This record gives sequence, structure tokens and C-alpha cells, in this order.
Amino acid sequence: MPDAGARLRAEVERAARAAFAGLLDARPAADAADYCGYALYSDAGAMTVCCAANTVPHLARLWAEDPTDADYYEWTPAEWAMEGVAAEQFASICRRLRAERPDAGDARFRTFRDTVYEACVAALESLVAEGAFGPGTDHVVVFAVSDPDDLDPAREAEWIRRLNPPARADRFARWRGTAPVRP
Repeated sequence: MPDAGARLRAEVERAARAAFAGLLDARPAADAADYCGYALYSDAGAMTVCCAANTVPHLARLWAEDPTDADYYEWTPAEWAMEGVAAEQFASICRRLRAERPDAGDARFRTFRDTVYEACVAALESLVAEGAFGPGTDHVVVFAVSDPDDLDPAREAEWIRRLNPPARADRFARWRGTAPVRP
């Protein structure tokens, strides 16, 4: 049902806008530049939508502790400074998803899950387009699945491409091993 996907996207976008604006508004203007990552994420069962944000000092600390996994720390919201922040913005969405979710064995489950994921990516895409994360490209924007069972890395790379400048998306694709080989 296409209306359900559009409605969910609008709800996720509204919740994400409020969550990220709240994060930015809670800090002095000079500190807003400290943010280097913004994410929405769900789970393999598509029962939740959550947000996360990362800061430059937190990322720098992780890179200093483990420079060999720099890309992992940059792109993985579970490692970010603020994971699951502003959960209250997404509470009604999560309750509805849990109530409406078909059983994982149900043929409708894949469509349901894909609709949830697409709603999150499209909501982030809209926020990027309107400049909700601030000017410039000194931050990453991510949609992630917290416990992916069968997530295709190429699909993940496509989400990142939709949400980030080309050079950053190419770097992500190389890290995930989905970059096209160029002559």
C-alpha cells in the first residue's frame, strides 16, 4: 500500500527533524560544528526507528585508540557518541511498527521491512536537501541496520550514496567492498 509508505516517510521525517534540531539547539552555536555524523537506524525486524549523532571529539578519540578501524567508527552509529538519542520523538512510530509488522515468515514481511528502510532513507534525503544538518559536507549521514541478518552491502552503499557527497560515498563503498573497479 503506497499510502502507508508515504505516511511513514512523513512521520519519520518529522520525528528526525525534531530530534536533530533538538540536538543542535541544545548546544551553543559554536559547538554545532562538533557534530560529524547524523543517522537513523532500524533493526533487521524493522520494528524500530532510532537516531544517533556523532561528535568530532568522540570520533577523534576512537581513531586515536584504533586507527586501523577508522572507517568503521566513522560509519557505524552503534559506536557514535549519542546513540538512541531523542527516542521520544520516535516512540509512536516504533509502537505502530511493532503492532503492524508481519511475522518474519510471512511473505509480506520483506515488503514491510523494505518500506520502513526506504522511509528512513527518504526522510534523511529530504533533511540533507533542506540543509537540516548544517552547511558544508564535513559530516556523514547514515541509514543503518543495527543487526543485519541478510543486508546486501551494495544496498547499504546505495543508501550512503543517496545521503552523502560522491567522494564520501565512494570512500564508503571502497570500505564495504562495493566500489566499482575503475580502469
